[in-house]
Amino acid sequence: MPGQPAPAVTRQTLLDTLQAFKRTSLLRAGVELGVFDALADGPLGAEELAGAVGAPARAVRVLLGASAACGLLGCADGRYALPEGGAELLVSSSPQFAGHAVRINASDWEWEAMRDLAAAVRKGGTLLAPDATEPGFGYWRDFAADGTFVTRASAAVLAEENRDWAEARPEPRVLDVGCGHALFGLDFALRHPGAVVHGLDRPDVLEAARARAGELGLAERTVFLAGDAFTATLDGPYDLVVAANLLPLFPEDEGTALLRRLAGALRPGGRLVTVGFAVDGGPPEAEHAAHLLSLLMLVATPGGEAHSLAATRRMLAGAGLAEVSARRVDPLPVHVVTAEPAADGAVDEPLDESVDEPLDEPVGATNPDPEEGAGR
Repeated sequence: MPGQPAPAVTRQTLLDTLQAFKRTSLLRAGVELGVFDALADGPLGAEELAGAVGAPARAVRVLLGASAACGLLGCADGRYALPEGGAELLVSSSPQFAGHAVRINASDWEWEAMRDLAAAVRKGGTLLAPDATEPGFGYWRDFAADGTFVTRASAAVLAEENRDWAEARPEPRVLDVGCGHALFGLDFALRHPGAVVHGLDRPDVLEAARARAGELGLAERTVFLAGDAFTATLDGPYDLVVAANLLPLFPEDEGTALLRRLAGALRPGGRLVTVGFAVDGGPPEAEHAAHLLSLLMLVATPGGEAHSLAATRRMLAGAGLAEVSARRVDPLPVHVVTAEPAADGAVDEPLDESVDEPLDEPVGATNPDPEEGAGR
């Protein structure tokens, strides 16, 4: 990691950090109350906004003042307005509406899980029961419905990396493991008319995946498998297996075991692709999203984290897979790593890599999707 001095810690740094949860609360409340929607047609005074959102005038006035102070609203002559970018990102009728990301990243369980971070650190893992790796963890239903903020850019990179390979397979079978909303598999199917997608996840999560397949006109080319990735019947073989945002839930040894199982479901010439936040040896501030995901995995799982690229490569090698390519989806530290069975079929011993090898040239979305951001 390049040696760079850490920025100075000042009183303002501490104050900004201490106040950050209040800013998050303001944004969440504004979305839930419909404040930004009420301003879509132009500026309003506090009394008018109170009537529009159905709340007492005093409470709305306080909320509006704090929102303007934090840059979420503009204010002039006692009237409040959307700031630049607000109409695109904060109004629910906009194609670029980011409210789903607010619901995911400011969810109740995450606030509760972070409430006693010190206790999770002392324990070495989650205090939650059930935790994020167990049945009954209801958050994944919400994530499947709303957690698509960065998916389309990542899915585009996945498709681009495997375009020539896929074109040689007129009817590829795709397994999207821990599919959630299944947009990785569904996006691939949109680009390859003969593809059939098999989405594997828990029964309650698959409801959202089925709905999205219907919305995209892909219901007849999707099959859903209910179960756990470690134990469910995989119904292979597959040309392409996608494991997106799945490995961070588990420690490296369990991730290797999972990839080995998934590799066994590949047909000859098939490929396995991992997608997710990862660190690749850059300065922490440039990879803050990956480090914060690791923090979330600490409080939500027994042993998960946002693995480094070196760790991902060890897991792939330990599963008998050889890397074909690795691409970063700028501007976030999200990486798409494509692999295929090693030529000799051998399972390599994990390597002791303390420094990540450099990625191929980073790739960003040529037409960034409005859902770019943080989350699957």
